[in-house]
Amino acid sequence: MPRLPKPVFIFTSIIISLFISSFLYSHYFNASPEFNAVALKNDSQSLITAITSFHIEFPRINLISELASPTPEPNQEPIPTIEYETIPTEVPSSPPSSIPTNGISIIPTYSYRPTKIPTKLPIQPTKTPKPTEKPKPTPTPLAPPEYIRPGTSLEDIYKIAGEKRCVPAALLKAFVAQEGPGALSYSDQSALFYNAYDWWHRAKEVKEVCGGYAYHTETGLIPQDSLFAGEKCKEGFNPSTTGYDSGSMGATQILQSYWDKTYKDKVKQKLKVGQADRRVLLDSLVGFGLIVVDNTKYSGSCNNWEFKYVIKAACANAGGSCEPYNYCYTICNNYNKYSGQNNNCNNVKDLFVPGSYCQFK
Repeated sequence: MPRLPKPVFIFTSIIISLFISSFLYSHYFNASPEFNAVALKNDSQSLITAITSFHIEFPRINLISELASPTPEPNQEPIPTIEYETIPTEVPSSPPSSIPTNGISIIPTYSYRPTKIPTKLPIQPTKTPKPTEKPKPTPTPLAPPEYIRPGTSLEDIYKIAGEKRCVPAALLKAFVAQEGPGALSYSDQSALFYNAYDWWHRAKEVKEVCGGYAYHTETGLIPQDSLFAGEKCKEGFNPSTTGYDSGSMGATQILQSYWDKTYKDKVKQKLKVGQADRRVLLDSLVGFGLIVVDNTKYSGSCNNWEFKYVIKAACANAGGSCEPYNYCYTICNNYNKYSGQNNNCNNVKDLFVPGSYCQFK
């Protein structure tokens, strides 16, 4: 038999020594009190075979594994094996409190992802609602073209009326302030409405009829030829027991007898219209201007009357005397207001011969 090289011999000896040490420790130094003869026989055969054939096969070495597993104490009940159900791969949105298995509540070891809370959009400021527009009243139907009088505004109507009969607009306003003061405060829209013939048949409410002075002063009643006939705009001027009704109407309160007998036709001629009525604003102002000129016989400047003729117009309109209601004094103050003048209104009644029907002294 040939002799092995020295290095090979040394390596082989080391390997064989390890096998023998493992063999002896496994069967004679084991902590287990039992002796396994079958295991000893099998390990011995494996060791002899390995040495003779140089086919090295490591025997079963249980040193580490057996030492790691402690022998259970006597009379100790074994821990029951728990079979777990297959954990679903889908992660639930919220963890269950426990998973019951064979009567034992087991808290699962997998972690839960909390449901993602969507980020709230920034709160947009609430827009302030726009105020609801008030509904516009139904416009009063327009009058036929031939019914509409000249004038584009309240002031323009007074100016045209004064020019038609050479009377200052301030003088007309002085009388209207006493007889029909509401006609000085019309809006331009209202003034145009009242400045068209037959408006009393286009009015929508009784207050529109009353606002245009389309009622008789003494009774306060709307006449029969108007809408809302017989309704009362105000209490009568005189007690109803007197039975007197002059039929005066309009912004300047022209008596019905004066109007029907003389001034209705004169107004139609001045304005070149087919119909005229005291309830139409321009018709009433022009008619009153004609009366004033006829009563005073004035023939001077149209825009700036001599003061005494202003007072004479007041005296004549009061029935030929300044005494009733201190009428001349009132008209004098009104005229100063609208003309911008500063005439002395005290004792204006002394301008006339007493009982002479407004004759100057």
